[in-house]
Amino acid sequence: MTAIVVSSTSPFPLRPAVVLGLFQDVLESSLVERGAEHGLALLGPAEDFWHDVDLLELKRMAEGGNAAAQAELAWRFAGGEGVTRSYAQAQRWSARSAEAGCGAGEAVLGWLLYHGHGLPQDRVEAARLFRSAADKGQPRAIDLLARCHYFGRGVAADKVEAVRLWREAARSGVAAAMFSLGLCLYAGDGIAVGRAEAVEWFKAAADKGVPGAAFLLGQCYSFGLGVVADPAEGVRWYRQAADQGSRDARFEMGEAYAGGRAGLAQDLVEALRWWRAAAQQGHGRASLKVAHCHRWGDGLVENKELALSWYRRAAALGEVQAHVWLGECAEYGEGCAADPAAAAAQYRIAAEAGDPHGQAEFGRCLLHGSGVPADVVKAESLLRTAAERGWTSALGELERHWFSEAERSMHAAEADPAHAVACYRKAAELGHRRAALMLAECLRYGVGGAPDPAQALVWYRKAATLFDAKVALGDMYFYGWGVGRSAQEALRWYEQAVAQQEDAYAMYSLGFCLLHGQGAERDVDAGINWLEQAALLGEVDAQYELGSAYLRGVGSDDDAQRAMQWLASAATLGHAQAQAFLERVEKGGALN
Repeated sequence: MTAIVVSSTSPFPLRPAVVLGLFQDVLESSLVERGAEHGLALLGPAEDFWHDVDLLELKRMAEGGNAAAQAELAWRFAGGEGVTRSYAQAQRWSARSAEAGCGAGEAVLGWLLYHGHGLPQDRVEAARLFRSAADKGQPRAIDLLARCHYFGRGVAADKVEAVRLWREAARSGVAAAMFSLGLCLYAGDGIAVGRAEAVEWFKAAADKGVPGAAFLLGQCYSFGLGVVADPAEGVRWYRQAADQGSRDARFEMGEAYAGGRAGLAQDLVEALRWWRAAAQQGHGRASLKVAHCHRWGDGLVENKELALSWYRRAAALGEVQAHVWLGECAEYGEGCAADPAAAAAQYRIAAEAGDPHGQAEFGRCLLHGSGVPADVVKAESLLRTAAERGWTSALGELERHWFSEAERSMHAAEADPAHAVACYRKAAELGHRRAALMLAECLRYGVGGAPDPAQALVWYRKAATLFDAKVALGDMYFYGWGVGRSAQEALRWYEQAVAQQEDAYAMYSLGFCLLHGQGAERDVDAGINWLEQAALLGEVDAQYELGSAYLRGVGSDDDAQRAMQWLASAATLGHAQAQAFLERVEKGGALN
């Protein structure tokens, strides 16, 4: 098994849908509610005063008709701060405050209506109340009204207007508005991308304790978005956000320690601690990393059963990749009994979700009938799709299948050469070099169909990294098979073949060309050298050619003797011309 691979973190995606999701996940929930853990202002600057007022004193002031006190009391009941949460009480006091024309009360009542807390949800009325409160100078109401415009809730969707309102609220010191404005500038949503300004608003929001802003500052400094890249500064912001409870930042801290980034010493134990913290908050990718650690024993003792549990948790959190790893565990019996059908079912989930790794694995199952009935057509479609989406190894599975099928068809008891050629072609078209070579051989010699030397040449070229293809290309050019004869091109391929492998036939072919000046200026010494090496390896044509050369007087004084030795060897090995020559000599014929 491989060790944990630390992913290369990319900047937060900028697609509008993702930005919308961030607003919904962060702003629509935690940032709308004040709550002690978030420390966000809901009712504007005056809240700091009201927050310090004793509950009994606050109730006395509210009952005495103080509209601002009524608004604060409403919020305390809404948030359960110092009192038992009661939306009914929150509605009662906020309604009294709003009836008195208090913008703070209108903001709280609008918030209750917006969420349907204690009242039927009515976002049109909520937006109206936010507008009224905003007109009365309530900065937090401006922020809430901006949210209505951004999402199109209670008013027509208008992101440009949302950005304008957030800018107004941000300038008044509302932390949530600062973050929202920065996010829009970061993503170019409702306004042109302006990351340098986004960074300034993120800093302002981070200084007010907004974890999401600190997290995005980590992104900006890590990747140089709106600022000069400074990974160490990025980690500092990630750490601040993580300490404030940001699960995304905790995940990034795990990544930083796992990869030893930004000057941190690589520390899988520390990485696991951060991943686990993020996972406990429902972070899917962090859960996946914790699962990997348990599976491969990175940062702790290996435990396949716990790995399986964490993979299931990641899958339940929507992490599609977890289904691939669950499938792998089921396939190989890690943490559970091996179950090919269960493995295929998990791979299918990932494949249907569009994950290329899942598509590759499920395609493989379909290709070989592992856990599911074999379906080669669907398998090929999935494997090709996976490759197109970046999982390039998927094609390797497919090309190996077709090559194996071709070999089976070619060498079966009832061989089917035509089917074999078709399969070789499929594998070759996917880049299988050995299949390309076999297809070329079939086309050259007419196996499974009519000979087609020109097409054979095409496929030999595609397989040209293989030694056999180089030799074949040399022969094709030397003899002019499927191409115009070119001794020079033939020599080039024979030279490449000999450089790749000490093969007797290749050395003979190269030696012949050099000895006779085929494709290059004649080089007798080099030609004789290659012929001798080939002859010593038992290449019969090399032995005959070498004997003939010595007989013609090429070489030393004992040419005739050496010539007869090589010719006799060639004849013994069945070389017809050598045998005929020796028969002629025995009958008293001339040596040449």
